[in-house]
Amino acid sequence: MRYLLIIFAVTSYLSANNLYNLDSRFHPVLSTSFFFLDQDSLPAATEMVEPEDSLVVYPARPMLYSLILPGAGQWYNKSPAWKIGLFAGIEAASIFSGLQWKKKAEDIRLQYEIFADQNWDLETWVFNTLNTPIGNYADVHINGTHKLILVLSGSLAEQYGNYVSSDSLENNAHWVYTNEVSVLRDRDFYENIGKYDQFVGGWIDCYGLANNQLWFEVEKDVGDSTEIIISTPNKEDYVNQRGRSNGYLNMAKYAVSAVMFNHVISALEAVWSTQIRNRTKKERKVQTNVGLLYNQHAKYGVGGIAVSLHW
Repeated sequence: MRYLLIIFAVTSYLSANNLYNLDSRFHPVLSTSFFFLDQDSLPAATEMVEPEDSLVVYPARPMLYSLILPGAGQWYNKSPAWKIGLFAGIEAASIFSGLQWKKKAEDIRLQYEIFADQNWDLETWVFNTLNTPIGNYADVHINGTHKLILVLSGSLAEQYGNYVSSDSLENNAHWVYTNEVSVLRDRDFYENIGKYDQFVGGWIDCYGLANNQLWFEVEKDVGDSTEIIISTPNKEDYVNQRGRSNGYLNMAKYAVSAVMFNHVISALEAVWSTQIRNRTKKERKVQTNVGLLYNQHAKYGVGGIAVSLHW
Protein backbone atom coordinates (compact mmCIF):
# COMPACT_ATOMS: atom_id res chain seq x y z
CA MET A 1 0.00 0.00 0.00
CA ARG A 2 2.86 2.35 0.82
CA TYR A 3 4.49 1.75 -2.52
CA LEU A 4 1.15 2.28 -4.27
CA LEU A 5 0.71 5.68 -2.59
CA ILE A 6 4.27 6.69 -3.51
CA ILE A 7 3.69 5.79 -7.16
CA PHE A 8 0.37 7.68 -7.20
CA ALA A 9 1.98 10.76 -5.64
CA VAL A 10 4.78 10.85 -8.22
CA THR A 11 2.27 10.42 -11.05
CA SER A 12 0.09 13.21 -9.68
CA TYR A 13 3.06 15.56 -9.40
CA LEU A 14 4.06 14.99 -13.01
CA SER A 15 0.53 15.20 -14.48
CA ALA A 16 -1.12 17.94 -12.40
CA ASN A 17 -0.50 21.65 -12.59
CA ASN A 18 -1.82 22.55 -9.10
CA LEU A 19 -3.08 20.81 -5.92
CA TYR A 20 -5.71 21.66 -3.26
CA ASN A 21 -4.26 21.17 0.24
CA LEU A 22 -4.66 22.15 3.84
CA ASP A 23 -1.47 24.08 4.53
CA SER A 24 1.01 26.44 2.91
CA ARG A 25 3.11 23.73 1.35
CA PHE A 26 0.66 23.40 -1.56
CA HIS A 27 -0.55 26.03 -4.05
CA PRO A 28 -4.36 26.27 -4.46
CA VAL A 29 -6.00 25.69 -7.79
CA LEU A 30 -8.18 28.62 -9.00
CA SER A 31 -10.82 26.58 -10.71
CA THR A 32 -14.01 24.61 -10.19
CA SER A 33 -13.06 21.44 -8.34
CA PHE A 34 -14.62 18.16 -7.32
CA PHE A 35 -13.40 16.33 -4.26
CA PHE A 36 -13.58 12.74 -3.27
CA LEU A 37 -12.78 10.69 -0.19
CA ASP A 38 -12.29 12.87 2.90
CA GLN A 39 -14.18 16.03 1.93
CA ASP A 40 -14.57 17.24 5.55
CA SER A 41 -10.92 18.08 5.60
CA LEU A 42 -11.22 20.54 2.67
CA PRO A 43 -11.30 24.32 3.15
CA ALA A 44 -14.10 26.49 1.77
CA ALA A 45 -13.63 27.14 -1.94
CA THR A 46 -12.96 30.71 -3.00
CA GLU A 47 -14.58 31.78 -6.30
CA MET A 48 -12.34 33.78 -8.58
CA VAL A 49 -13.46 35.66 -11.72
CA GLU A 50 -11.01 35.97 -14.51
CA PRO A 51 -10.62 39.50 -15.88
CA GLU A 52 -12.02 40.02 -19.33
CA ASP A 53 -10.74 42.39 -21.97
CA SER A 54 -12.37 45.66 -20.87
CA LEU A 55 -11.45 47.58 -24.01
CA VAL A 56 -14.61 47.98 -26.10
CA VAL A 57 -14.56 50.00 -29.32
CA TYR A 58 -17.93 51.18 -30.52
CA PRO A 59 -18.46 50.92 -34.29
CA ALA A 60 -20.09 54.33 -34.80
CA ARG A 61 -16.83 56.28 -34.83
CA PRO A 62 -14.85 54.19 -37.36
CA MET A 63 -17.97 53.92 -39.51
CA LEU A 64 -18.31 57.72 -39.56
CA TYR A 65 -14.61 58.12 -40.34
CA SER A 66 -14.87 55.75 -43.31
CA LEU A 67 -18.02 57.43 -44.60
CA ILE A 68 -16.13 60.72 -44.65
CA LEU A 69 -12.82 59.33 -45.92
CA PRO A 70 -12.45 55.65 -46.90
CA GLY A 71 -9.55 54.08 -45.05
CA ALA A 72 -9.85 56.41 -42.05
CA GLY A 73 -12.04 53.93 -40.19
CA GLN A 74 -9.51 51.17 -40.90
CA TRP A 75 -6.74 53.44 -39.60
CA TYR A 76 -8.74 54.05 -36.43
CA ASN A 77 -9.20 50.30 -35.98
CA LYS A 78 -5.45 49.78 -36.48
CA SER A 79 -6.13 47.50 -39.44
CA PRO A 80 -3.25 46.29 -41.63
CA ALA A 81 -1.61 48.91 -43.83
CA TRP A 82 -2.70 47.16 -47.03
CA LYS A 83 -6.35 47.49 -46.05
CA ILE A 84 -6.00 51.21 -45.31
CA GLY A 85 -4.12 51.73 -48.56
CA LEU A 86 -6.68 49.75 -50.55
CA PHE A 87 -9.65 51.94 -49.63
CA ALA A 88 -7.64 55.17 -49.77
CA GLY A 89 -6.14 54.16 -53.12
CA ILE A 90 -9.52 53.34 -54.65
CA GLU A 91 -10.81 56.71 -53.47
CA ALA A 92 -7.90 58.65 -54.94
CA ALA A 93 -7.87 56.70 -58.22
CA SER A 94 -11.64 57.05 -58.70
CA ILE A 95 -11.64 60.79 -58.06
CA PHE A 96 -8.62 61.40 -60.29
CA SER A 97 -9.99 59.22 -63.10
CA GLY A 98 -13.44 60.80 -62.88
CA LEU A 99 -12.02 64.31 -63.15
CA GLN A 100 -9.80 63.34 -66.07
CA TRP A 101 -12.64 61.64 -67.96
CA LYS A 102 -14.97 64.59 -67.36
CA LYS A 103 -12.33 67.01 -68.61
CA LYS A 104 -11.75 64.85 -71.69
CA ALA A 105 -15.50 64.78 -72.42
CA GLU A 106 -15.67 68.56 -72.05
CA ASP A 107 -12.73 69.08 -74.41
CA ILE A 108 -14.35 66.88 -77.06
CA ARG A 109 -17.68 68.68 -76.57
CA LEU A 110 -16.06 72.04 -77.30
CA GLN A 111 -14.43 70.55 -80.39
CA TYR A 112 -17.60 69.05 -81.86
CA GLU A 113 -19.57 72.24 -81.18
CA ILE A 114 -16.98 74.25 -83.10
CA PHE A 115 -17.15 71.64 -85.85
CA ALA A 116 -20.95 71.97 -86.00
CA ASP A 117 -20.77 75.77 -86.11
CA GLN A 118 -18.49 75.51 -89.12
CA ASN A 119 -20.36 72.76 -90.99
CA TRP A 120 -24.08 73.20 -90.26
CA ASP A 121 -25.88 76.25 -91.67
CA LEU A 122 -29.48 77.44 -91.22
CA GLU A 123 -29.82 78.77 -94.77
CA THR A 124 -28.43 75.53 -96.20
CA TRP A 125 -30.89 73.53 -94.10
CA VAL A 126 -33.92 75.47 -95.38
CA PHE A 127 -32.79 75.35 -99.01
CA ASN A 128 -31.91 71.63 -99.08
CA THR A 129 -35.02 70.61 -97.17
CA LEU A 130 -37.44 72.57 -99.40
CA ASN A 131 -35.81 72.35 -102.82
CA THR A 132 -33.85 69.10 -103.12
CA PRO A 133 -34.81 65.38 -103.28
CA ILE A 134 -33.73 64.96 -99.67
CA GLY A 135 -37.02 66.60 -98.76
CA ASN A 136 -38.92 63.64 -100.21
CA TYR A 137 -38.23 61.62 -97.07
CA ALA A 138 -41.09 61.62 -94.58
CA ASP A 139 -38.86 62.73 -91.72
CA VAL A 140 -37.07 65.45 -93.65
CA HIS A 141 -39.13 68.62 -93.72
CA ILE A 142 -39.17 71.99 -91.98
CA ASN A 143 -42.25 71.49 -89.85
CA GLY A 144 -41.23 68.20 -88.28
CA THR A 145 -41.54 66.53 -84.92
CA HIS A 146 -38.57 68.46 -83.49
CA LYS A 147 -37.88 72.16 -83.36
CA LEU A 148 -35.00 74.56 -83.33
CA ILE A 149 -35.22 77.95 -81.60
CA LEU A 150 -34.73 80.93 -83.90
CA VAL A 151 -33.47 84.28 -82.63
CA LEU A 152 -35.02 87.26 -84.42
CA SER A 153 -33.78 90.80 -84.51
CA GLY A 154 -34.69 94.07 -86.22
CA SER A 155 -38.11 94.32 -87.85
CA LEU A 156 -38.77 90.60 -87.47
CA ALA A 157 -38.29 90.85 -83.70
CA GLU A 158 -40.65 93.83 -83.57
CA GLN A 159 -43.32 91.87 -85.45
CA TYR A 160 -42.91 88.30 -84.10
CA GLY A 161 -40.87 88.68 -80.92
CA ASN A 162 -37.31 87.71 -80.12
CA TYR A 163 -37.78 83.94 -80.30
CA VAL A 164 -39.82 81.73 -82.64
CA SER A 165 -39.85 78.05 -83.53
CA SER A 166 -38.08 76.75 -86.63
CA ASP A 167 -41.38 75.54 -88.11
CA SER A 168 -42.09 79.24 -88.81
CA LEU A 169 -39.72 78.91 -91.77
CA GLU A 170 -42.18 76.56 -93.53
CA ASN A 171 -43.99 79.60 -94.92
CA ASN A 172 -41.29 82.20 -94.31
CA ALA A 173 -38.20 80.71 -95.92
CA HIS A 174 -37.11 84.15 -97.08
CA TRP A 175 -36.21 85.05 -93.49
CA VAL A 176 -32.97 83.11 -93.76
CA TYR A 177 -31.74 85.42 -96.52
CA THR A 178 -31.80 88.37 -94.15
CA ASN A 179 -29.53 89.25 -91.30
CA GLU A 180 -32.39 89.25 -88.83
CA VAL A 181 -32.63 85.54 -88.02
CA SER A 182 -30.21 83.04 -86.54
CA VAL A 183 -30.48 79.73 -84.76
CA LEU A 184 -30.01 79.43 -81.02
CA ARG A 185 -27.09 77.06 -80.63
CA ASP A 186 -27.93 75.58 -77.24
CA ARG A 187 -27.62 72.03 -75.96
CA ASP A 188 -30.80 70.92 -77.77
CA PHE A 189 -29.49 72.31 -81.05
CA TYR A 190 -26.27 70.31 -80.90
CA GLU A 191 -28.23 67.18 -80.04
CA ASN A 192 -30.89 67.61 -82.75
CA ILE A 193 -28.60 68.19 -85.72
CA GLY A 194 -26.76 64.94 -85.06
CA LYS A 195 -29.68 62.80 -83.95
CA TYR A 196 -32.60 63.49 -86.28
CA ASP A 197 -32.90 63.18 -90.08
CA GLN A 198 -35.07 66.29 -90.07
CA PHE A 199 -31.96 68.48 -89.84
CA VAL A 200 -29.58 66.56 -92.10
CA GLY A 201 -30.05 69.12 -94.90
CA GLY A 202 -28.19 71.70 -92.83
CA TRP A 203 -24.85 69.94 -93.23
CA ILE A 204 -22.95 71.77 -95.93
CA ASP A 205 -21.65 68.55 -97.50
CA CYS A 206 -25.10 67.20 -98.47
CA TYR A 207 -24.28 68.18 -102.07
CA GLY A 208 -21.04 68.79 -103.87
CA LEU A 209 -19.98 71.66 -106.12
CA ALA A 210 -21.80 70.27 -109.14
CA ASN A 211 -24.89 69.64 -107.04
CA ASN A 212 -23.98 65.95 -106.88
CA GLN A 213 -25.45 64.03 -103.99
CA LEU A 214 -23.12 63.35 -101.07
CA TRP A 215 -25.69 62.30 -98.46
CA PHE A 216 -26.31 58.57 -98.07
CA GLU A 217 -28.44 56.09 -96.21
CA VAL A 218 -27.24 54.10 -93.23
CA GLU A 219 -29.03 50.99 -91.95
CA LYS A 220 -29.32 50.83 -88.16
CA ASP A 221 -30.38 47.67 -86.37
CA VAL A 222 -33.00 48.55 -83.73
CA GLY A 223 -33.79 45.03 -82.60
CA ASP A 224 -36.80 43.66 -84.43
CA SER A 225 -36.40 45.97 -87.43
CA THR A 226 -33.90 48.03 -89.39
CA GLU A 227 -34.03 51.82 -89.33
CA ILE A 228 -32.84 53.92 -92.26
CA ILE A 229 -30.80 56.96 -91.21
CA ILE A 230 -29.76 59.73 -93.59
CA SER A 231 -26.24 60.96 -93.03
CA THR A 232 -23.33 62.84 -94.58
CA PRO A 233 -19.57 62.51 -94.03
CA ASN A 234 -19.59 65.56 -91.75
CA LYS A 235 -22.60 64.34 -89.82
CA GLU A 236 -20.99 60.94 -89.25
CA ASP A 237 -17.83 62.61 -88.01
CA TYR A 238 -19.92 64.80 -85.73
CA VAL A 239 -21.93 61.88 -84.34
CA ASN A 240 -18.72 59.95 -83.64
CA GLN A 241 -17.29 62.90 -81.73
CA ARG A 242 -20.45 63.17 -79.63
CA GLY A 243 -20.31 59.45 -78.99
CA ARG A 244 -16.75 59.72 -77.71
CA SER A 245 -17.68 62.61 -75.45
CA ASN A 246 -20.68 60.74 -74.05
CA GLY A 247 -18.51 57.68 -73.52
CA TYR A 248 -16.11 59.64 -71.33
CA LEU A 249 -19.06 61.14 -69.44
CA ASN A 250 -20.37 57.65 -68.73
CA MET A 251 -16.95 56.60 -67.48
CA ALA A 252 -16.90 59.65 -65.20
CA LYS A 253 -20.30 58.58 -63.83
CA TYR A 254 -18.91 55.11 -63.16
CA ALA A 255 -16.04 56.74 -61.27
CA VAL A 256 -18.54 58.66 -59.11
CA SER A 257 -20.39 55.41 -58.43
CA ALA A 258 -17.10 53.76 -57.47
CA VAL A 259 -16.43 56.57 -54.99
CA MET A 260 -19.86 56.12 -53.41
CA PHE A 261 -19.51 52.34 -53.15
CA ASN A 262 -16.01 52.73 -51.75
CA HIS A 263 -17.33 54.92 -48.92
CA VAL A 264 -20.09 52.46 -48.08
CA ILE A 265 -17.93 49.32 -48.27
CA SER A 266 -15.18 50.96 -46.22
CA ALA A 267 -17.73 51.92 -43.54
CA LEU A 268 -19.20 48.40 -43.46
CA GLU A 269 -15.75 46.84 -43.23
CA ALA A 270 -14.85 49.21 -40.37
CA VAL A 271 -17.98 48.15 -38.46
CA TRP A 272 -17.28 44.47 -39.12
CA SER A 273 -13.66 44.80 -37.97
CA THR A 274 -14.78 46.60 -34.82
CA GLN A 275 -17.20 43.82 -33.95
CA ILE A 276 -14.49 41.21 -34.48
CA ARG A 277 -12.14 43.25 -32.31
CA ASN A 278 -14.69 43.47 -29.50
CA ARG A 279 -15.06 39.71 -29.29
CA THR A 280 -13.21 37.82 -26.57
CA LYS A 281 -9.75 37.20 -27.86
CA LYS A 282 -8.78 34.63 -25.28
CA GLU A 283 -8.71 31.07 -26.41
CA ARG A 284 -10.20 29.04 -23.58
CA LYS A 285 -8.92 25.50 -23.04
CA VAL A 286 -10.26 22.77 -20.76
CA GLN A 287 -7.68 21.64 -18.18
CA THR A 288 -7.95 18.78 -15.69
CA ASN A 289 -5.84 18.32 -12.57
CA VAL A 290 -5.55 15.31 -10.23
CA GLY A 291 -3.72 15.40 -6.93
CA LEU A 292 -3.55 14.30 -3.27
CA LEU A 293 -4.97 16.21 -0.32
CA TYR A 294 -2.73 16.58 2.68
CA ASN A 295 -4.21 15.83 6.10
CA GLN A 296 -1.98 15.75 9.13
CA HIS A 297 -4.41 13.59 11.05
CA ALA A 298 -4.72 10.93 8.38
CA LYS A 299 -2.49 7.92 8.04
CA TYR A 300 0.46 8.62 5.77
CA GLY A 301 -0.73 12.27 5.61
CA VAL A 302 -3.13 11.70 2.75
CA GLY A 303 -6.66 13.01 3.30
CA GLY A 304 -8.12 12.38 -0.08
CA ILE A 305 -7.83 12.90 -3.82
CA ALA A 306 -8.55 16.24 -5.55
CA VAL A 307 -9.85 16.36 -9.11
CA SER A 308 -10.18 19.85 -10.68
CA LEU A 309 -11.71 20.90 -13.99
CA HIS A 310 -10.79 24.29 -15.45
CA TRP A 311 -12.59 25.81 -18.48
